[in-house]
Amino acid sequence: MSEVSMEVVFIKNVLAFLGIKLEFPIVIHCDNVGAIYLANNAKTSGRTKHIDTRYHYVREFIEDGIVKIIFVRSEDNQADPFTKNVPENNYIKNSDIYLDKG
Repeated sequence: MSEVSMEVVFIKNVLAFLGIKLEFPIVIHCDNVGAIYLANNAKTSGRTKHIDTRYHYVREFIEDGIVKIIFVRSEDNQADPFTKNVPENNYIKNSDIYLDKG
């Protein structure tokens, strides 16, 4: 989530340089409830002290209104076939998004 948030900010800056306006917040879908909770809550505990500081940038982007994190179930996550092994039925269910049936 931190990587995609930083990419969003980079693309936002490039488009702003080109004079292209964007509507904010940019929605990021995530299937990790723990990551969403940490990104939305500023409290830290003994369990979260070990988290690298770059992950706290996501919280800043949320507070600034640049990104908004939305939960998506793993079964409905359209990026999963590109990032990890998924059962064939999950890929086929979402295949109309990826394949041109032309």
